[in-house]
Amino acid sequence: MNMLVKPARRETAPPVVASELTTDTLLALAAREIGAIHVKGYYPVAIAERAAEAAIEHPKLGYYNKKYTSSVGRICTPHIDSEWNQEAGRKYHAEAVENIQDLRSLFEPHLTPADKIRLQLQEYWPGGANIQRLYGHACFVGAIRVFKPSSSRFYPHNDTIIEESDAPELEGIEEQLVANMYLRTPQQGGDLQLWLRDPSPEELVLIRDVEGLLPEKVEQPPLVLHPDAGDLIIFSSRMLHAVTPSKDSYRIGMAAFIGCYGSDRPLTYWS
Repeated sequence: MNMLVKPARRETAPPVVASELTTDTLLALAAREIGAIHVKGYYPVAIAERAAEAAIEHPKLGYYNKKYTSSVGRICTPHIDSEWNQEAGRKYHAEAVENIQDLRSLFEPHLTPADKIRLQLQEYWPGGANIQRLYGHACFVGAIRVFKPSSSRFYPHNDTIIEESDAPELEGIEEQLVANMYLRTPQQGGDLQLWLRDPSPEELVLIRDVEGLLPEKVEQPPLVLHPDAGDLIIFSSRMLHAVTPSKDSYRIGMAAFIGCYGSDRPLTYWS
């Protein structure tokens, strides 16, 4: 693990949700002065639905490889499934640009939601934004996650790249956010639960092992958001979060992690 990584500025965040993506709201989220950014109607629903339909039977659709995430599908392999495995890591980086371009084909001739957020991060963040590189190699960005009705869920967990890599490019990372852009959502279920706190050391041990905690072992989340198709939600992935099972349809979204190194340095993004 990179021992030079700075801790997040606060261990908790208030249950305050901004409704716009701006320089001020990004800075507030990175400093944990707010709990989330939820932009309604961020992406055209008709384009999102077309991509969602194609995602369900996509030839690169696979599943996460840990006990409590294996019910969730993902198109193209994310970095977490190559953690600390050199051979898997080489394959991840070798396929990164091809996979980005492959997923763009689902949205052509339009920008993908991931490309839109990438451009806006460059424009809004004082230090700009760039694709994350690890050991000099570009990362994949824009994984599509597929939650099947009733059977798929994310248990309470957190995501932090410093648990996956000790690449020198990660030195100085202060916070990790995640941008979720929703392509199809259920009317019932599929809620995003945010605990607005870091996991305890004991919880981290369990998360590293099986990628989640049993819901009955944690308190009720102080913030629950229900996304609609076309919405954008950004929050701290270092803090505990979960997704409840969908009840009446698929829940499909595109996601990108965002590394924060201070306002004077570029943000980075990857999946």
